[in-house]
Amino acid sequence: MESRSRLSSMLSYAIFLVTLSGLATLSDSTQQAFKRDPGLPHWHHSAFLEVRDSVRSDVRRTLHTRAEVPFQVPLEVNVVLIGLNGDGGYRYNVDSQKLEEFLRVSFPSHRPSCLETEEPLDIEHHVVYNTFPAGQPELIALEKALKGVMVPAGSAREPDFGREVPLFEVEATAVEPVFQKLYSYIFDIKSGGYSAKEMDRPVPTAIFIVNFDKVRMDPRNKEVDLDSLMYSKLTPLTNEEMKQQEGDYIYRYRYNGGGASQVWLSSGRFVVIDLSAGPCTYGKIETEEGSVSPRTLPRIRSILFPGGLASVSNRATHDNFMGHLAALVATTVEHVIAPDVRFETVDLTTRLLIPIIILQNHNRYNIMVKGHNYSIDIEAIEAEVKKLVHDDQEVVIIGGSHALHHHEKLAIAVSKAMRGHSLQETKRDGRFHVHTKTYLDGAILKEEMERSADVLAAGLLEMADPSLSNKFFLRQHWMDESENSTDSVLKHKPLWASYNSKVGKDKKKKKQKKKGDLHPTYGTRVIPVFVLSLADVDPQLMMEDEGFVWTGNDVVIVLEHQSPNIPLSYVSETERRHAIPSQAQRHIVAGLASAVGGLSAPYEKASHVHERPVVNWLWAAGCHPFGPFSNTSRISQMLQDVALVS
Repeated sequence: MESRSRLSSMLSYAIFLVTLSGLATLSDSTQQAFKRDPGLPHWHHSAFLEVRDSVRSDVRRTLHTRAEVPFQVPLEVNVVLIGLNGDGGYRYNVDSQKLEEFLRVSFPSHRPSCLETEEPLDIEHHVVYNTFPAGQPELIALEKALKGVMVPAGSAREPDFGREVPLFEVEATAVEPVFQKLYSYIFDIKSGGYSAKEMDRPVPTAIFIVNFDKVRMDPRNKEVDLDSLMYSKLTPLTNEEMKQQEGDYIYRYRYNGGGASQVWLSSGRFVVIDLSAGPCTYGKIETEEGSVSPRTLPRIRSILFPGGLASVSNRATHDNFMGHLAALVATTVEHVIAPDVRFETVDLTTRLLIPIIILQNHNRYNIMVKGHNYSIDIEAIEAEVKKLVHDDQEVVIIGGSHALHHHEKLAIAVSKAMRGHSLQETKRDGRFHVHTKTYLDGAILKEEMERSADVLAAGLLEMADPSLSNKFFLRQHWMDESENSTDSVLKHKPLWASYNSKVGKDKKKKKQKKKGDLHPTYGTRVIPVFVLSLADVDPQLMMEDEGFVWTGNDVVIVLEHQSPNIPLSYVSETERRHAIPSQAQRHIVAGLASAVGGLSAPYEKASHVHERPVVNWLWAAGCHPFGPFSNTSRISQMLQDVALVS
C-alpha cells in the first residue's frame, strides 16, 4: 500500500515537471518575435502550384506550334500587411483576402517593354498575388527597431495644417536587418538550410506595406514598454486618441544617406512602403512628371478624417483606400519586381572582360590609388557585376590609367563632345533667368572610344595578367599581307573579314590596314568603361540629363573631376540634391548594371504614347546606384533576379 502511494506521488511529480517545462517553453517562445512554432503552416508558392498546368500547356504549345507572342510567364507577388490587422496606427483593418481579390481582378497581367526599342517584350507576366497579414509580435519588434534608430533632424511642416512639428530621420540600412528577419521568418528561407540556387523553387519577393502606431513608438516617450505589448491584447482607441495618432511628429527614411522617402528598395528581395512615415515630397524642379507629393501615397488620417478632425464613417473612403493601395502595388510590380529592360538583347557569352580605362588630362591624382575619398574599388565593382551574370560566365575586371594627350583622337573626341544648352531657372526674384550650361555628350564620345577599346583593353590585360591576353584577344597578323594571300594565311582571317572581301570587291577600302589588329576571341565580350578624369574644366560640368554616366549596349562612359558639389535641378523636401563629381564608383556600377544586366533605373518606364521613357520618382530611393536620390554602389537582390532572367 505504501509503495503504491509512493508510485502515484512520483507520477504526479513527473507530470508536474512536464507541465512546468511546457509552460516555460511556451513562455520563452511567446517572448520572442519571428519564432515559428513547429505546427505553424508554412507559406507556399501559390503561383506555381495553381498555374502549373497552364504553364505546361504554354510550353507545349510553344514547342509544337508556331511561337506564340507574348509568352505567358507566371509572376508571384507577395503583399505582406504589417499593422493593418487592427493592431497598428488608428487600429485600421484591411481585409487581406479582399485586397488580394481586388488585385487579381484589376491587375491580372503585366508586360514589360524595352527602353531601347520602346517595344513590348515577347513575354507577358501572369501575376499571382499572395496577400496576408503579419503578426502583432513582428509589428511591435519593427516599431522597437525604428524607435531605437530615430535621429532628430530639426522640424518639418504638416501638409494638412502647416504646423511645425519635430522631424526624425531613420537610416533604412539600420532597420533593414529586422525587415530581413521578418522576410526569412515568413518565407522560411533560413530554417530550410538551402540557398536560393539549391532550392527547387523561385525565391519569393515581397512588398511590405507598413502602418506603425506613431504614438506607441514615439522616440520622445521613454515610458512605453514595447516588449510587454508583443502578445498582450491592445485596447481600442477613443475618439480623442484617434485624433492624436499622428503623434505630433514626422519621420522619414534615408537609405545610406540618400533622398528622404517613405518607400525604399532593400538590398534583399523585398521593398518597404511605410504609410505612417512622411509624407515626403521629391522630384524635379518645375517639372510635374513623376514628382512625389504628400498625396502620392494613401494616408489613413485622410481616410478617417477627410474633412478635418470630424469623424466620418463612409464606406467609399475605405474603397478609395483599397484602390489606392492596389495601384501602389501595381506600380511597384511595374518598376521594381518586373521592370522594363534597358536593352533588347543581353549577350550571354562565356567570358566577360571589363577594362576600366582611366583617361586623365593631368598628373595631380589617380582615382586608381586606394585610400582617398575619390578612389574606386575594383574588387567591389567586380563583386557587384558577378551578381548580374550566371555562374558559368567568367568575369575579369582590370583597371589602368592613360594620359589623354597620348591618344590624339580620344582627346579630340572629348573636345568635340563638349556641348552647351540654355537653361531657364526661376530665381528668388520670381523671374526666369536664362544661362548656358556646358555638358559632355556621351553619344559623340561613344563612336571614337569604341574603336580604341580593344587596343587599350589588350594593353591593360597584358600588364595585369599576360596569361589571359591570348584567352581574351586574338592578334591577327594577316593584315600586313597582300590581297593575294595564300590559303594558310586565309585560315587566320576571321569570318567577317572574308565576308567583307567578297561582298565589297568593287568598294575597296583606302584605309591602311594596321599590323597586329586585335579581335576578341570567340565567346568573349568586352565592355570597356572609360572614366574621363578631367582637371581645369567647368566646375558645373556634367553629362546629359544632369548625370555622370552614359551607357551604351557595349560601352560605359563616366565623367569625374574634383570640383565642389554641383546643385542639381532635383529637390528633396525643401533642399536641392547635389552631385559629387569626384566619386565615380556609383556611376561605374550603374553603367555596368545596364550594359551587363540590361537593368533600367527603377524610376524609368517605356511609354508608347510619349515615344520616350517616362519617369516616376517614387522608387528612386533605395539599394540601387541610379539617379539623384540614390547614394549607394550596391544592387538589390531583387534587381539581380531581374538581370538574371532578362
